[in-house]
Amino acid sequence: MKKCILTICILTIVTYISHGQGSDGVIKHEMKSDLLVYGATAAGINAAVATAREGYSVIIVEPFNKIGGLMGTGFRMAQDVPYADHLGGLTGEFYRKDTTQVNLRHKQGAGKFNVSTFQEMLNEYEDLIRVIKNYRLTSVKKENGMIKEAIFEYAPPDKNGVPIPERASDNLTKVIAEVFIDASYEGDLMAYSGVSYRVGKESNEKYEESLAGVLIDEKFPGVDPYKEKGNPESGLLYPLTHLKKEEGEASEYFMLYNFKLAWEDNPTTEYPGFPIGLPATKNEDIYELLRRYVDAGYELTWPEENFNRPQLMTGSIPGSQVNYPDGDWETRSEIWQTHVDHVRTLNDFTGKEVRLLSNQNESTNGWPHLYIRQGRRMIGEYVMTQQDIQLQTDPPSPIIGMGYYKIDVYPNQLVVLEDGTIAYEGQLWILANPGPYQIPYGAITPEKEEATNLLVPLCMSASHIAYSSIRMEATYMVMGESAGIAASLALKNNQPVQDIDPREFTSLLKKYDQILEWDGKGYRMWRYNYLSDPVRQRPPRWETHPEEYSKYPVNQLWKD
Repeated sequence: MKKCILTICILTIVTYISHGQGSDGVIKHEMKSDLLVYGATAAGINAAVATAREGYSVIIVEPFNKIGGLMGTGFRMAQDVPYADHLGGLTGEFYRKDTTQVNLRHKQGAGKFNVSTFQEMLNEYEDLIRVIKNYRLTSVKKENGMIKEAIFEYAPPDKNGVPIPERASDNLTKVIAEVFIDASYEGDLMAYSGVSYRVGKESNEKYEESLAGVLIDEKFPGVDPYKEKGNPESGLLYPLTHLKKEEGEASEYFMLYNFKLAWEDNPTTEYPGFPIGLPATKNEDIYELLRRYVDAGYELTWPEENFNRPQLMTGSIPGSQVNYPDGDWETRSEIWQTHVDHVRTLNDFTGKEVRLLSNQNESTNGWPHLYIRQGRRMIGEYVMTQQDIQLQTDPPSPIIGMGYYKIDVYPNQLVVLEDGTIAYEGQLWILANPGPYQIPYGAITPEKEEATNLLVPLCMSASHIAYSSIRMEATYMVMGESAGIAASLALKNNQPVQDIDPREFTSLLKKYDQILEWDGKGYRMWRYNYLSDPVRQRPPRWETHPEEYSKYPVNQLWKD
C-alpha cells in the first residue's frame, strides 16, 4: 500500500502473520488501548500495572481461564527464591506478602491467594486495565516494523485445563495498540511478529559456554530399553531414543515440562479432593518401562509434587515437550493431554488412589497450569549467556533488574547409549553465580529492524544455559515490571522501545524501587539444604572450575 503526501510517495510495508486457523473468522469486537499485554502471567500483570501507573490504558489478553499463569494455579513464587535481597518493586512487595502466608493448602490455597493478590493489584487501576480471558492469539499485523494490531480467537480450555485444539467460535476480537508486550510462556506474539528466536539448546561453541550442548547425566543401568528384552533389533520402547549427538553439540531438545501438583493427603467429607482418573489410552510401552525400572531395584515414589530427578519419569515423559513451542494448538493440546495422562498412568501403575487438592483449581478439576519451563527464546539486542550468570561480564546499560538462581536444567530426553544403558540427557543443577546477576534492557528488546514497539520479558533473549537460571517466576516478574515502565516511556515520547532515554528509564526504575546492582554482600551460601538429594550434592561452579572466574575472581566479589 502507498501513502502519497504531496509529491512524495512513501512505501508502507504491511505484513499479516497468522498461525493455526488464522484470521478467517469474523471480527466481532474491536478494542483500542495504549498497551496490549499478551499473557496474564505474573510478569504480564506486573507489566500492565507498571504502565497503568503512569496513566496509560492497558488491555491484557490471556489464553486461559485464570490470571497469574503458574502462580494463579498454585505455584508459590517464594519457593524458587533462596534469597530475596535483589527483588525490588512490585516483585519485592509480592514476595513479602507471599512469605507471610504459612498455610496455603486449605480454605484458600496458594493459587487463590496469588489470584486475589494479583486482582487487588489490577483493581487499583480498574479504570485503565481490562483483562480478557480465554482468548488466544491467531494473527498479527505489522506496518514498517511496527505492530499495529493483533487478532484473537475464543478458545477456553477443557474441563481439565487442557487447551482445546480448535477455537470454539469463528467470532474474533481485534486489539489495536501503540506498544505490545509478550508476557506469555509460549512467546506467540513475539514469533508472529517476525522476531528472531531460538528453540532448543546451543552448542558449547556458540557462545563459548562450558555447560552448553548435549550432556549425559543420570544413568539407569540394568533397565532393558528394547521392545523385546535383549534384542536391539526389536527397537526401543517409547519414549526412548538413540543418542544421535556428541556431548557439547547443539540439540533441538530442551528441559521437560510437568505439572506442579498439590495432593489431598487425607481426603475428608469437607475436603474430598479431585480424583485423577485413568489415562484415556494406556501406553503399554510406558507401563513396561516402569515395570522394568522397578524390577531392576530402582525406587519409584508416588505421588510427587514435582518431577523427581533421580528417578525415571516421575511426573513427566522427557522428550514429549519438544514440539510444543512451535506447535499449533492441536499439537500443544495433544502434548498437554499426554502430561495429564502420564500422571494418571503413574497413579494407575502404583495403585495409589491419590487426589488433587481441594479448593484449588476447581474450574479445571484440580489440574494446574502445565509448567512450561522453556520454549522459544528471543534473539534480541543482547543475548545473555553463562558468562553473565557467572558475573564475568559488564552487561550494557540500562540494567532493568537482577536474577538469582542456580543453572537449573531438568532432563531433556531419555536416551539409550551405545552400550544399551538408559540415561537422562541434558540435566544440570549447579550454582554458578556467587551473587545476583544483572539483566540488561537489551535482553527484553528485539532487534530494531524486526520490531520497534514490542517488549518480551518472559521468552527473553538468552542462551539455553543462561535462561535455565533466569526462568524463575520472580525474575519474570522483575522483567515484567521493567518492561511496563519502558512501555510507558515509549508511549510518553512516541518513540521505538529501543530509543527510550536510558537515564530517564533508570530514574523511573529507581523511583519504583527496582534493584539494579549487587552490593557484594550475602548470597555466600545456598539457603536450601539439599543434602538428602544426591543430584544436588554438588559444590559451586567456582570451586570446581576456577579458571572460568578469571575476570572477576569470586574472592573479590564479596565485601564481608
